[in-house]
Formats: sequence, structure tokens, C-alpha cells
Amino acid sequence: MSVHQLHMKFKNAALVVGIAILCLQTSSAWAGKSYSSKDLYYLAQKSYYQFKGSPDKQKFRHHWEKVIQQFSKVVKHFPESPQAYKATFTMARLYQGLNAVSKNTKDLDQALQYYKKVSRDFSQETLTDDALFESAEIYRGKKDFSSASEILKTIFEKYPGGDQAGKARLEYKKLASISPVNKKTNKITAKPVNTKPVVLAEEKKKEAVVVKQVLAASPKSREQNKLISKPELTHQEKKSTKPASVKKVVLSSKAKSEAPVKKVFFKKEKKGKRGHLYASSDRGGNATSLIVVDAGHGGKDQGAKSRSGIHEKNVNLTIARHVKTILVNRFKYQVVMTRKDDTFIPLKERSEIANNRNADLFVSIHANAAERKSAHGIETYFLGTTNNDRALETAARENGELVQSVKDDQVQEILASLITTTKINDSSRLAGTVQENLFKSTRKKFRELKNLGVKEGPFYVLHGADMPSILVEVGFLTNRKESRMLSKPDYLYRLASSIAEGIHKYLQDKGPSI
Repeated sequence: MSVHQLHMKFKNAALVVGIAILCLQTSSAWAGKSYSSKDLYYLAQKSYYQFKGSPDKQKFRHHWEKVIQQFSKVVKHFPESPQAYKATFTMARLYQGLNAVSKNTKDLDQALQYYKKVSRDFSQETLTDDALFESAEIYRGKKDFSSASEILKTIFEKYPGGDQAGKARLEYKKLASISPVNKKTNKITAKPVNTKPVVLAEEKKKEAVVVKQVLAASPKSREQNKLISKPELTHQEKKSTKPASVKKVVLSSKAKSEAPVKKVFFKKEKKGKRGHLYASSDRGGNATSLIVVDAGHGGKDQGAKSRSGIHEKNVNLTIARHVKTILVNRFKYQVVMTRKDDTFIPLKERSEIANNRNADLFVSIHANAAERKSAHGIETYFLGTTNNDRALETAARENGELVQSVKDDQVQEILASLITTTKINDSSRLAGTVQENLFKSTRKKFRELKNLGVKEGPFYVLHGADMPSILVEVGFLTNRKESRMLSKPDYLYRLASSIAEGIHKYLQDKGPSI
């Protein structure tokens, strides 16, 4: 090994150590300082989205309670703050979610208590009508239709401009259709109306005639039917009664499901500067969301490599192209790809593509690698500092040549700014939604898939983006089983479909953002 190579190797190692030390210093500084309401809420919010991105953790009560405890600190120490208002609402949502797992009615009662606190103890803000609507849903589940209808009526009368007013009015009408209204109080009563139709004696007689005619139409029953004496019909009955026709209803063995999206062969598109692939039309004022899909590495930067010779840059590009096709064809979004072929695009330019197009989301797709060959699983990162060795190792590998070209003081300046980045909150929510969907969907194909969850990491490609951004690691090429799966076209398509669906769920989530 030459002196120059030794020097570069030492420099790279020093930079990685420097990043780790800085992250530890940042974490220590946070641990030692006096928290503000925003600081406490920020930490609780991060734990919430990381928890939501881990289906495994959601199976156990103590993980739910741990996140709830984080938000309760905000309410306890800063009860009058805007963050306490949002924290209370989130605690209610968490208890409601926990009830779906535990089936414990006490959890639902706790959720109701916190929803009431939101609408009762805080000034009327954007989450108040949401809290009221969820309270009505809980009462309806308890068969307390009177309380549910009263709350629903309050929503569309007191908050007509809120996003829950329309839904509340529809739900109120549904309750009114199945429950009697007290004429004195003009309120829906607690007990639903007996919806079973009343059958009059005259109608019963007509039904008996129709039944006999149906039986008479059956060849097997003709002999038996001869023994049944037919009653004389009145003129009115003869006029109103018609012979019934019996139709056979044939059910298919399999119900027709929604037609799957066909895999589309990629057409040649106009190539922009340096291999960039742009959407064909400019965005209008009311255009659909624009998503930038970044296929990691490319060209001279091959990324990780499996023992069988699979290059990460090719895996990333295949998945990215599928993600683009699904987002455009199935969900009707606009998509920009940072590269459409085996082209080298510097990390800085990748985020600039998203910024220049004023994109709504930036999603970077990668395959993982580790010295430990047994390492396996999928994980999703959003921008942030960390003292997790695995996250730092992954970030150092993905940052690649950019790390080698940036001076130590610049690295520290960039990482120090991460904690104040405003887009982190939405990025963590996007990461949680994509990771959850990716694991649930892909595990159906690959049962041994491990959920490594949502993590923070100092990724330069995410730091440069001005919008919510995540980096998805779809598996380890250094793991024998996962590298074999990553060589299968159908599996890559499933990964892409899962990522695209996660993006769509995030964008379609109209619920209140905590």
C-alpha cells in the first residue's frame, strides 16, 4: 500500500471518528441542558414516529407506555404551552391505538379522557374538532348514541369551517337514521330503533301464497305439492299477486379483487443534463404532489457489492424506476428521478434537483452492507444526529466521496445544524409510514425479513434537501439470503410497490400532524 493510500485511509477513519464524537457531544449537550417545551416535544415526537415505524414494538404494551410517558412530560412541565395541547391529543391517539391491540376498555377510557381535556382545558385550536370527532367515535363504539350525536352536532354547528364538520354531519345523519329522536329535546335517544319491518296479517297471507307457488315450480316437489290444498284467492289478491320466478345466483370461487398494476416496460425518455430524468410537464398551481426518487450511487460509484457480484447501484436503479412507474401510473403523482441510467451524480446535485423543482418529497433508495455477514434487515433513515454505531457506519458508507472532500470544520458545522432543521418532523413521519408499509408488505414474500425500524443519521444527501426526505435501505447485499432475494426481479418490484404505497399513505394522511 502506497503512502498516499495510507494517508487517505487514515483521513477517512479520522473523519468517521470525528462524526461519531460530534454526535456524542451533541447528545451529551442535550442531556445536560435545561429543556424547553419545544425540546421536550421534539424528543417525544421523534420517539413517536420511530415507534410507529416499528410494527414489532407495537405488539408490546410497555413500548406504547414509554412513548406516552414522553408526551406526558411535556404536559407536566409546560401545561400551558402549545406543545402541551398537541401532546395531550397525541396521548389520546396512542391510548386509542393501544386499545386496538390490548382490547382493554380502560385504555379507551383513558383516550376519551385526554380527548375531552383537549377540547375542554385548552383554547380552541386546530385539533379541537378532531378531538371531539374521535370522542364521538368512542361513544358510538360504546353504543352511547345520545352522547355521540350530541358531540357530532357540536362539531358542525360550532366548527363549521373545520375539516371534521362534513364528516360529523354525515355521521350524525347515520345515527339519526337508526335511532329515534326525542321530539321534546330534539336529541337522538340512546337506543336504536327496531329496524325489523312489521309484517301485517294480510301481507303474511300473500307471502304464504308466493311460497307455495315457488314450491310448485320445483319439479322435485310437484308430487308433494299436490297434497297441499290451494286456498281460494280474493279478487284483490289475484290482482296483486304475481308468480315468483326463481333465479340461480352463481358465486365465483374467488371474489374479484382490484386489478393489479401491470409491470410496465420502460420507454426511452428524453435525457436531461447528466442523466437526470425529469417529469414531462411543469407544475401548475394545483398540480399533484411532486416526488423526487433518488437511485443511490451510479457510474463510477458502484456502492456495495454482493459475493455473487451484484452491484448496489443496479439494484437501486431498478427499484427506483419501479417506484416512479407505480407512483405515476397507480397514484397519479409527478415524479423526478435523479438518474435514469448508470450515471454518476454527486450527492450535492441530487438534493439540488429536488430543490430546483420545488419537490414535495425526496426519497433516496439504497441497499446496505456490513462487515458482519450475518447483518440483515430493512431500515429507513431520516436526517439527524446519532450515537448509534450502525447508523454512523451506514452514513459514512453512503456519504462516500463527499465526506472525503469536506474539511473537518465544515463537517462539524453541517452536523451541528441538523438539530434545528425544521423538516425533521415531517421526515420522521414519512420514514415511519414507509418503513411500516415496507416491512408489512415485503414480509409476505420474504418471511425471514427483519424489521430494523426507523433511525436518524447524518446523511449528506438528506441534509441538502429542503423538503421532507428519507433514505431507505432495502436489505444487505453482504447477507447471503438477502442478496439472493435482491437478485430476483419480482422481489425488487415488491419492494418498490411497498415503498410507493408508503409514500402514498403519507401524502394521503389527512389526519392532524402532531
